[in-house]
Amino acid sequence: MRVLYFAQAAGAAGCQHEEWNVVSPLTLDSFWEEAIRRHPTLSALRPQCRVASGMCYLMSGDKINPAEEAAVIPPVSGG
Repeated sequence: MRVLYFAQAAGAAGCQHEEWNVVSPLTLDSFWEEAIRRHPTLSALRPQCRVASGMCYLMSGDKINPAEEAAVIPPVSGG
């Protein structure tokens, strides 16, 4: 699974993307557990960030297909 990190999430993770060796779908909660295990500094951003996959924002209970990209997206503002 390709995981993308944007803005502050990329800074917290120390990278803009990475590959996870995942073969089964992940729930949103298990996705966050793995992301924070890999990058503990993401735990502070979790309440503010959304995760998107398959062109949709995910809600609690949704599953992420490992064949899809997952993106960690912090709040954004325009000007």
